[in-house]
Amino acid sequence: MTFSERMKELFDQGIYVSKEFAAKAGEKTQDWSEKGYQASKDFLAKAGAKAQDLGERGVLMLEIRQLEGQAQKLLGRLGNEIYTAFAEREETSFSMDSPDLNPILVEIDRIKKEIEKREQDLKNRSVSA
Repeated sequence: MTFSERMKELFDQGIYVSKEFAAKAGEKTQDWSEKGYQASKDFLAKAGAKAQDLGERGVLMLEIRQLEGQAQKLLGRLGNEIYTAFAEREETSFSMDSPDLNPILVEIDRIKKEIEKREQDLKNRSVSA
């Protein structure tokens, strides 16, 4: 085997090894990029779900605060009606069926149930999170 033949053979081997190395590197790069893409996709999906959950929990908390404010106003109205019945109309007793009191009491009860429902929803979200 001549020197030039030997050099050509070494050169061919080098090319073969380089091609093989490049193919393996390409496969590894593709594999890593697929794994990176999937990890990013999973992360974004989880982050989006968490953000949505936090937003929904915030809405529930805001609704609870608003309902509590409504209940406070109704309690004030109830107290005012009772005061008016005793002090101004000089009534000695009152009933829950009284036309002045019953609508207020019914509305307070409805709001109480709404608050309890939202608090349970909030509790369920905390447990499942």
